[in-house]
Amino acid sequence: RSRGLGDVYKRQRTRRLSFLGRLFYSYDDRYLLTVNFRADGSSKFPENTWGYFPSAALAWRISEESFLRDNAVLDNLKLRLGWGQIGNDKIDESSFSQVMDTNNPYNVGYVFGSSETPAIGATVLTYVNNGGKWEFTEQWNLGVDFGLWGNKLYGTADAYIRDTKDMLLSVTTPAHVGNRYYPKANVGTVRNQGIELMLGHANTVGEFSYDISGNVSFVKNRLTHLNGGSRYLDTYTNQLYDEGYALFSFWGYKYEGVYRSDEEVEAHQWGVVEKGETLTEHAGDARYADLNGDGIIDDNDKTDLGNPFPWLTYGLNLSFNYKGFDLSMFFQGVYGNKIYNALRNVTEGDGTTATLSTTMRDVWTKNNPDGTIPNPSASGSTRNKNFSSRLVEDGAYFRMKNIQFGYTLPKHITEKAHMSRVRFYISASNLFTITGYTGYDPEVGTGVDWGNYPQARTILFGTNINF
Repeated sequence: RSRGLGDVYKRQRTRRLSFLGRLFYSYDDRYLLTVNFRADGSSKFPENTWGYFPSAALAWRISEESFLRDNAVLDNLKLRLGWGQIGNDKIDESSFSQVMDTNNPYNVGYVFGSSETPAIGATVLTYVNNGGKWEFTEQWNLGVDFGLWGNKLYGTADAYIRDTKDMLLSVTTPAHVGNRYYPKANVGTVRNQGIELMLGHANTVGEFSYDISGNVSFVKNRLTHLNGGSRYLDTYTNQLYDEGYALFSFWGYKYEGVYRSDEEVEAHQWGVVEKGETLTEHAGDARYADLNGDGIIDDNDKTDLGNPFPWLTYGLNLSFNYKGFDLSMFFQGVYGNKIYNALRNVTEGDGTTATLSTTMRDVWTKNNPDGTIPNPSASGSTRNKNFSSRLVEDGAYFRMKNIQFGYTLPKHITEKAHMSRVRFYISASNLFTITGYTGYDPEVGTGVDWGNYPQARTILFGTNINF
């Protein structure tokens, strides 16, 4: 392939080297100790290549003590305490190296000599940010496992505090520095703390057996420290990094609907009228909450619109067996998280960049004055496209992740065919989802939905044959 002016070849090479050691000690099957130590080296940190991460766990099998060993009710009781650290280097290879480019951004050529043809120039994309090192997560965990009545009733309970320190986040630099992209730095500390519970019941009655278990997790996420860094707002996703807020919190206006008349605009933005300035909003434009009550809609009225982290996560497992028949089901859900439905930015726009959604039937027009979607073609206002709670939706859902029904042939039949086991089954994944989210799929890992391809509903027929 010929190489023309402006062609840029970028090659990145990431190198990793890790060592792991483990020590396990058990005394009388009652007192358990596990110690781990790992060392990780990454080429992404030229000045601090190596990170060292220890961990330790203690466990006490209380049920093995002499005063409980013959207890008719308690079969298992184990107390656990753990502490550990783990590292993270999930950043670009060049995050702590100076990056220059001759092609991006454009117009970096310059006139050299008498020729009017621009020579190839270069520009700094990101200056070197010294001192980059491993981000690490430190966790304390206290837990208990138990089993009662022949382990017919069993469960676990865990409480934890997880601090992620020296977080690798983008930091804001003054415009005169000349960075095109914000550099990375170890500036953040995030705390996740919560409780995880699991309870199950298993039993056999004649030829019928079953196992029912459920789990629930409560978690609170907060950015607790910026280590001298300034708050950072990602203007692409409108997600905020600031002390006291959950990581990736959505930051914008609180949407209150559509102005129905010009008089409503004047009454709502009375501060602008008092200053003698001309209002740019009219009937059909978006109305945002005046949170500070000054009669002016500006950046001071932006607020926390939620974050992608559910404070509640839960699951339910069911399994049943009767003679040769078996049935298993798994349900899963979350509650308390928000999703930015970015796809609606274009599908509820002016139609110049994408096919419009059917929801645009409810857009405000003079012929539809009760419409709930702001007029995307308003000539007097640009605020209709401002980031607001209109596009930040509730991400809660309840989903049947999997269901499977099977039948195993009796042994006297399979043995005649010289087979040890034959099982026929039918299974379905993502059979149904209950959610108020209007996008394709509420399972959005980053909290920002650009029209992510939804998980498929799958129905599968199969046979397991063992010889």
